[in-house]
Amino acid sequence: MERLDSNQYQGMVEDQDNTSNAPKAKKSIRITTTDSNLERLIEITKSMSKEMRRDFDKMYGWILDLLDISVKTPVISALAQFWSSDLHCFELPNLDLVPTIEEYTRMTRLPIDDNVGVYSYRGRYVDERKIAKLIGLHPDQLKLEKRGAIQGLKKSFLEDHLEALAGRGSWHYFNKTLALTIYGLVLFPFAPNMVDHAAMDVFAQYETQGLNPVPAILADTLLTLEVCQKKNGGTLKCCTHLLYVWIITHMYACELRTLFPDPLRDFGRIKVKRQEAREWKKELADIQDNKIAWTCPWYSPYEVIFSCGDFANVLLMGPRGCVAYTPSIALRQLKRTQVKPVEEQLGGIYFQYDAPDVSQLLVRVRAAWRNVQRKGDDELGKPRVSASQEYNEWRRARGVPEYVLREAPHAEGSSRSSDETLKAMASELERARAQIKQLEEVEEAAEWEIDALKRQCKKKDEQIEHLKIQGEEALEKENAEILEGKSALEAENQTQGEYLKKLLAELADARNDTKNWWGLAKNYHEKNEELSQKVIKRKLKAKRKKQEADEAIEGWRLRTNVQRDKKKEWMKRCDDMADCVNYHSIELARRLGEAEDEIDRNPEIQLPPKTARFMRYCQDLARGFGREPKCLM
Repeated sequence: MERLDSNQYQGMVEDQDNTSNAPKAKKSIRITTTDSNLERLIEITKSMSKEMRRDFDKMYGWILDLLDISVKTPVISALAQFWSSDLHCFELPNLDLVPTIEEYTRMTRLPIDDNVGVYSYRGRYVDERKIAKLIGLHPDQLKLEKRGAIQGLKKSFLEDHLEALAGRGSWHYFNKTLALTIYGLVLFPFAPNMVDHAAMDVFAQYETQGLNPVPAILADTLLTLEVCQKKNGGTLKCCTHLLYVWIITHMYACELRTLFPDPLRDFGRIKVKRQEAREWKKELADIQDNKIAWTCPWYSPYEVIFSCGDFANVLLMGPRGCVAYTPSIALRQLKRTQVKPVEEQLGGIYFQYDAPDVSQLLVRVRAAWRNVQRKGDDELGKPRVSASQEYNEWRRARGVPEYVLREAPHAEGSSRSSDETLKAMASELERARAQIKQLEEVEEAAEWEIDALKRQCKKKDEQIEHLKIQGEEALEKENAEILEGKSALEAENQTQGEYLKKLLAELADARNDTKNWWGLAKNYHEKNEELSQKVIKRKLKAKRKKQEADEAIEGWRLRTNVQRDKKKEWMKRCDDMADCVNYHSIELARRLGEAEDEIDRNPEIQLPPKTARFMRYCQDLARGFGREPKCLM
C-alpha cells in the first residue's frame, strides 16, 4: 500500500524513522484540559425518568453516563507525556497502548454499521438553521457567540432551553438538545462552556443520517495529543472522559473482571488514588506488562477494523482534522496475539482542515471509509492475550525514550507556621492556579486562532500566486493567438472576414472560461457531494421498489390462487352440465324411439307438418349427441 510522504502536503506531519536505537531522554511538557462546568447540566438530567433515560440511551448510546464520570486531570496530563508521534500511540517504558475504535464503541454502545457509515467532514460545517430546527427553535432564536475564529452556542443558552423544554414536557426536543450539549461539552470540547460548530456538525450527521461519531471522537483525541506533542505542550481539546475511563480501566481492572460488565456504569467500582501529575507519570512509567489489564473486562473479541482503502492503517476523520491510527500495535487490548507491526503501518500523517492543499487527500479518506478491511480469527488467530518473540525483540531494539520526571518540590518553612497561614497560602495557591489555567486557555485559544489565520493567509497567498501565474499564462496565450490571428487576417483576402469574427468569438469564450474556472471547480465539488446524496437516495429508492415488487408478486400469487379455485369451480360446473346433457340425450333418444314405435303401430295416424318437422329436429339433435334414432316413415 502507498505510504504518504509529508512533503506532498503542507500542514501535514509524517512519522520519522528512528535511526538510533539508543534511548533518548524526553522532558515533561505542560498539558491542560478543556473543562466545562457540568453541574447545572447534571442537575437538569435528574428530571428525566428511568424510561426517558432508556429512550435516550437507545437513541444516542450511553453518552449520558459520561456526565457521572469525574475526570482526574492529573491522570490525563501524565498520560499525554507518553504520546509518541513516531508510532501514534502511548509509548510507556514497558508497553505500548492506544485507544481503539472497538473499545470506544463498546464504551459508548455505538457499534459501527457498514450500511450506514461514519462521520465525514464535507468541506464545511452544518448550517446553524438546521441545528435550530433539530432542537425545536426558530433560526432567529438561536444565539451564536463568537470567540475569535470560533463560533458556537453558549452552555448557559442550551441549559436554559433544556429547562424550558422540560417545563413544557417537550421531551422529543429535550433529548435532541441534551445530546447536542453532551456532544459539544463532553465528546468534542474545544472552547470551555461552548458547543462549537464542529461539534454541531458531528451531531447533525448522526441525528439526520445515523453516521457513527466514534471514529471522529477517537480522531479528535489522537489529533490533539499529536498537536500538543509537536508544540511541546498545550491544552487537550478532546473527550477526556472516555480517555480517562479507558486508561484507568486498563491500569486497575485486573481484579474486577466478574464485577465490571459495564464500562461506564460500573466504573465507580475502581478506587482511583488522589495523586499529582508527576506521581501518575511515575506510576505509568513503572507499570509492567504483566501488571496491566490488557483486555478490559467488558470487552469481547470480534472483528477488528484493520485498515481502510489503500492506506496501510486507518485514517480517522474528525471534525477538525484527520490522523492516522494503527490498530496493529494494540492487538493485546483486543484479546489477540501481538505481533511485530509492518513498518508501513506505524505512525502516519495528520493534518487539520485549514491546512492548504488537503482537498484531494480528503476525497481519498472519504473513499477509504467505503472500503473498510476487517480481520478476525482467520487472520489474527483465536482470541488470546500474548506477544510474539519477534515483537518483544523489536520493541527492545527500537529504543524507548527515558522520561525525565519532575522533582517534587521540597517543603520549606518552620513547624511554627499556624493552620491559618497554611490555609491562606493554599487558598492563594488555588486562586493562582485558576488564574494560570485561565490565562493558559486564553493563550491556547489565541495560538489556535493565530495558527489558523497564518495557515489561511498562506493558503490565500498560494492561491493568489497560482491565479497570477495562470492569468499571465492565459494573457500570453491570448496575445500569441491574437497576433497569429492578425497575421493570418493580413495574409488572407477580404472574403475571410467571417472566419475572423468566429475566431474572436472563440477567444472571448476562452477568456470567460479562464475567469470562471474556479467557479466550475467549486460547482464540480458541490455536484460530487450531491451525487453522493443521490446515490444514497437511489439505493433507498431501489430498496423501496424491491419491497413494492415483492408485495406485487405476493398479490399476484394470491390472485392466481383465487383464479385457480374459480377454474376448479367452473370445471365442476362443466362436468355437471356434461352429465346433464348426456342424461337428457339418452332420454331424448329413448323417448323419440317410443314415439316412433307408437307411430309405427298406428300407421293411420297422420302427423301434422309442424309436428313432423319437430320430430325430424329431435332426430338430428339425437344424432348430434351420438344417439341413432329410428327414421320416421
